[in-house]
Amino acid sequence: MVICLDGISWDYIRAADTPNLDEVARMGVAVECDAMVPTVTNVNASSILTGEFPEVHGISSNWYYDQVTGEEVYMDSWRFLRCRTLLQRAGDRGAKTLLLTVKDKLRRLIAGGAGDSYSVEKPNPKLVERMGPPPSIYSSEASPWLLEAVEREVSRGTYDVIYAQTTDYIPHKYPPESEEAERCIEMIDEQVGRILGGGVYLGITADHGMSEKRVNLDPAELLKEQGLKVRFIAAIRDEHVTHHSNLGGAAYLYLPRGVERAVEVLRDAEGVEEVLRREEAAALFRLPRDRIGDLLVLAEREYTFGLGQGAYTDVNLRSHGSLHERRVPLILNREMELRGEVLNKDLLLLLMRGRWDRGALLTLDASERP
Repeated sequence: MVICLDGISWDYIRAADTPNLDEVARMGVAVECDAMVPTVTNVNASSILTGEFPEVHGISSNWYYDQVTGEEVYMDSWRFLRCRTLLQRAGDRGAKTLLLTVKDKLRRLIAGGAGDSYSVEKPNPKLVERMGPPPSIYSSEASPWLLEAVEREVSRGTYDVIYAQTTDYIPHKYPPESEEAERCIEMIDEQVGRILGGGVYLGITADHGMSEKRVNLDPAELLKEQGLKVRFIAAIRDEHVTHHSNLGGAAYLYLPRGVERAVEVLRDAEGVEEVLRREEAAALFRLPRDRIGDLLVLAEREYTFGLGQGAYTDVNLRSHGSLHERRVPLILNREMELRGEVLNKDLLLLLMRGRWDRGALLTLDASERP
């Protein structure tokens, strides 16, 4: 069983009363690990579900610009994944698998190959009969409701492998020390305790953290002032604008000309922490070259990238996407020694290797890599 706590860094867990998460940590491993970059949900959930870097599974952000067709493409279907998920590979060997999310857009992307899947946004009708209607996905109750559904599925004993992902609505709206955030984390912790009662091998991680943002930079506007035309793709952009207003800490820029001049301008720009050419970005963050821009820009902690009314605009929100939201928890209720670089993408692999009722059924070696 893997739970991805969307948008939750250690700060949120430490600020709340979490006896059950503490117990998981005492039983096994609790460390800080690295998420994938850009630090957005689609990229990281795809990595956790496949055990692969983005260069293999193909998800580079929420959107990419197809330079052949000239169209911007929204990656909201499992057909955009370029390798099989671990749930699919487990299912091929006879395991019964389930994938649950709060947002249905994420379920559509990563549910390919899962035996069953549903979301809080589009729940299982039979579950609704037993639990009542789900709360709004824009509420503090959405994630606990999802985990209650998980607990009910665990108690039924139908599935061998379960992946569940909460929503980051609360961390987008409230800092760790807020009453609202503490209440949400404590409700999640209560459900984790009930899930543990089902005797599961449990792993918990996050797809990204969250930071306060105060200033938005519009790179397209900034480069326009230098006579450069650019297509701007925000890594965070999706339909859930109430979360982040499509403002995040990473963006891809596509330029018909003037790439080197754009690099010079952006490296001198306030709020830009890193500007990487396509090959540099692909090599450093293991990204698919054909689904990233000529440039990847990463913001300083309190800055976002997004389309604005000018080059710089004051904002007041919490968001992610940059390097500053990369450090996330990794917790398992199994004792094991983790060596070298620890990445969130390896969590499901760590749980599936080794002790499980069907033994070799889920032992995935290098020869099986897609």
